[in-house]
Amino acid sequence: MTTQDLSTTEAARPPRTIPVKINGESVQLPEREMTGAQIKRAAAEQGLPIDSGFQLSVKHGNRYRVIGDTDTVKIHRDQEFLAVPPDDNS
Repeated sequence: MTTQDLSTTEAARPPRTIPVKINGESVQLPEREMTGAQIKRAAAEQGLPIDSGFQLSVKHGNRYRVIGDTDTVKIHRDQEFLAVPPDDNS
C-alpha cells in the first residue's frame, strides 16, 4: 500500500467520535479531552437544548462533579453528563 493509498483510505473513513449521554440523550463528542464549554457547545450543535450558561456535571460513581467551562475532562465511551440551566432567582 502506498502513501497515497493510506491518505485516500483515511479520507474515506468517517471521523471517530465518542458516544456519551448528556441529560439522558446521546451525543457524539469528537475529542478524548474537552473543556466544559466545548462539551456544552457540541451538545447544543447536536440539538440538545443547552447553552453556555448551563452548569455541566460529570457522573463519578453515584455522584456528579461540577465541571467549569475551562476545566478539562477526559472523555470515555458511555460517560454520563448532566447540564442544568442557571437558577433564576428573580
